[in-house]
Amino acid sequence: MSARPSRTSRVAFSFLTNSIFFSSFLSAALAQDDSTKLRDCLTSTSILGSLATFSDAPNWANVTSPWALRFNPEPAAVVTPRTRDEVTAALACAVDAGINVSALNGGHSYGAYGLGGVDGALVINMQRFTETTFDAATGLFTYGGGSRVGPAATWLWENHGRHFPHVRANWVGLSGSSIGGGFGTTSRFLGTPMDNLDSVEVMLYNGTIVTASKVENPDLFFVIQGAGSSYGIVLSLTTRTWKPEYSIVTNFTISLGAVDLDTGVQALMDIQDWAMTEAPDTFALRWQLAGEWNGSGYFYGNPEDFDVLFASLTLRLPSTTTTTVRTADFWAMENFAAPLLNGTADTFPPRSMYLQALVLRSDQPFTFESAKALYQHTTLAFNRTDLTKFGFLDLWGGVSRDVKDDAQAMVYSTNQWLVRWEGRLANGLSEWPADGIEYMQAGFRPFQEQLRKEGVPLRGFVNYRDTELTLDEWSVRLYGENFEKMKRIKSDLDPLGTFTTHAQSIPSS
Repeated sequence: MSARPSRTSRVAFSFLTNSIFFSSFLSAALAQDDSTKLRDCLTSTSILGSLATFSDAPNWANVTSPWALRFNPEPAAVVTPRTRDEVTAALACAVDAGINVSALNGGHSYGAYGLGGVDGALVINMQRFTETTFDAATGLFTYGGGSRVGPAATWLWENHGRHFPHVRANWVGLSGSSIGGGFGTTSRFLGTPMDNLDSVEVMLYNGTIVTASKVENPDLFFVIQGAGSSYGIVLSLTTRTWKPEYSIVTNFTISLGAVDLDTGVQALMDIQDWAMTEAPDTFALRWQLAGEWNGSGYFYGNPEDFDVLFASLTLRLPSTTTTTVRTADFWAMENFAAPLLNGTADTFPPRSMYLQALVLRSDQPFTFESAKALYQHTTLAFNRTDLTKFGFLDLWGGVSRDVKDDAQAMVYSTNQWLVRWEGRLANGLSEWPADGIEYMQAGFRPFQEQLRKEGVPLRGFVNYRDTELTLDEWSVRLYGENFEKMKRIKSDLDPLGTFTTHAQSIPSS
């Protein structure tokens, strides 16, 4: 019986075969320009067959319909490959035609970046890349680049009784939410989806397939964690998994009642102090920014410890506070936290919105003044009828204390709070108001100004991109001192700028 090739030899063979495959398509491309050249190459390539869709197709509007309705990029073409060879072929046509490439891995980007962000990109829709495998010996779970959160989490649980941290949505792309930070109910004690990545398979601009991890192609693994779409097409990802220690999860809600601003802010300060001094990492909390003073959360520790723990929190809160508590088995609670996680319909339909997000560190958390500025000028001042407000504060903390900012592209060490403020177009309306962006920014601005006054640097969150930031702003907020290194890696791995397709793509040095 012949020995199985080593991982290194298999990757080397992949380099060779894909490079040959890639070159054959480059040489076959017609000598024309841009989109015409791309179209001729895609339609004349037998391996692609009917996989390419163009603007004159009857279903073009559906194929290119964005989830973020405030944007409407017009791709040059959309290809929906079935195999890696077909991805290579489509990529080769784009490179030869000088067309940029965007991988669509679910489509829930807040800037419609999966469709290219700007006009003229070749979109490679990865929706058919959903294969899942599990290695019982290592506990590692591998899923395709086109996988959705719900189907992947359901398959792993139903077949192996295991869990991995994921975002609170069922139909969001698992690839994008994993390499963009991600945050879920188990992230305080298990880490974010990005924290748990073991390795990724990426196709580079020249068709070679590279496996990247902390020890293999570490520079690529570094930039994948926070900016993967700027460096290649993610074919598959491998993540660590976890078997619940306790089969029962406790869910709780907290409502302060009709309290005034100062009382509500002081309650948040008391919650923050409790979270940073007494709460175990197995305690998750989402506190509402839009609406009344209330929140909800989950406890994944020993159910017998919950009552004493919860009492130590509620004793700090106003006498008007009311609470509820319920328990359920782990998987039932997963489907409660992310409705229809095991379903097949998107629970977050397309919408027109503008989102702003900031992250506070544990050494620079809310002060009374910054929390008051946030609530006073956002949710309490909001008075629109053409927009609706949405927002929350996710308690981060937990294992983020062990993260180093220079270990991955996105900076998020010691994160304590994830703050999200969003305006959505009201039901029944179709056109985003001309002053909508400025109105939402004006409400968030006093909070940012107070943070600056306190010497707190503004830090963002990749999965919650503020689409209106300048390069100087988003590069610092998302990547900090890592940005120059990311630009150098970009020059090495994507010298043609093939994967520079939207306003927040990483540029070359």
